[in-house]
Amino acid sequence: DRTFPVSVRDLVAMGLWAEVGAFGRIRPVHADQIANALAAVGLTGFDRRPIGALSGGQMQRVLFARLLLQDAEVILLDEPFTAIDAKTAADLMALVQRWHGEGRTVVAVLHDLDTVRVKFPDTMMIAREMVAHGLTAQVLTPANLLRARQMCEAIDDAAAVCAPETRGAA
Repeated sequence: DRTFPVSVRDLVAMGLWAEVGAFGRIRPVHADQIANALAAVGLTGFDRRPIGALSGGQMQRVLFARLLLQDAEVILLDEPFTAIDAKTAADLMALVQRWHGEGRTVVAVLHDLDTVRVKFPDTMMIAREMVAHGLTAQVLTPANLLRARQMCEAIDDAAAVCAPETRGAA
């Protein structure tokens, strides 16, 4: 909720949760980490701004700065390049590629197939259930794309989101 009265600094500092905890203090070393994360995403000087005053691209950069502080081995991204300008998308993609190069697992939900083709070496295509997974060039084939489209068109809105588990049932 971007109307919540929190500053850029405070939102980025949430990336230190595992280290600081709910009632810990942000110490000078943490302040330096926050400043470095903001600098890494091109937002030096934004620390005191309320998040409600940010553009969509600036907010996405703030969320990536928070991810930098989390220092996670597995990173989950939901449409990270949607509704942002090309420069911001390129800058954030550079961070994703850096994480990949460091051996981290990056799972990104994307609908922009051109970005997937160019930037992501491995792909899992899901249309309510797995269609295909593997090397991107082998997954994003016309046959798999057609199958995914047909699966989406066949979805029954009244059906359960996940099929009930039937293995081992009596």
